[in-house]
Amino acid sequence: MDAAQEMVLQLVGTPWAFLVVGLVLAVGSVAVFLPSQALVVAIGTLLVGGDGGLLPVLVLVVAATIGMALGDVGLWHLARTVDLGSRSWFSRPKVRKARESIDARYRKAPGRIAVLGRFIPMGRLTTNLVGADSGLDLRRFLVTCLVADVVWAAYCVGIAAATGSWSRDQPFLVTTLAVVASILLGLAISAVEKAVRRRAETAAVP
Repeated sequence: MDAAQEMVLQLVGTPWAFLVVGLVLAVGSVAVFLPSQALVVAIGTLLVGGDGGLLPVLVLVVAATIGMALGDVGLWHLARTVDLGSRSWFSRPKVRKARESIDARYRKAPGRIAVLGRFIPMGRLTTNLVGADSGLDLRRFLVTCLVADVVWAAYCVGIAAATGSWSRDQPFLVTTLAVVASILLGLAISAVEKAVRRRAETAAVP
């Protein structure tokens, strides 16, 4: 743990921090086990609590957005060329069920579902796979992903900004609290979305 903390502290304040964020978020389009959200919130909290001003925080949002967009487009191409959706891990019942549950809604409102998907466990992966399956052209898919990625990155940095000013004395305590808060808010958003959808489905039943 101490080694990890030291590494993060050494990264913050250098261009490497933004490169690492971009790379992790790009790979995270497929590797859902990576702590992408925790990384962005942690670095954002330390940046906000530092003396660099607003510019590094804005650069973090840009780096996170670019990294996510590159990962999204890469997954779109893979899904189109090698049919990832039918292979091994991607065809597991849990993933397949998630894809099926959002398919119709994604086709009707890809932007809204893509944004919601960024806050739901495995949501980014499933919405991107559905986007590839739906026949959405690359240009519209990219625009949809950029909107969702900017919203997600701003959300993470917003959480960091809300707590970063307290991080000078206990940076990693505050960072941990910020990460936990971001996860809890994400789960709350997911729960609200599910409740609204179930109510709409119930109301639609004659």
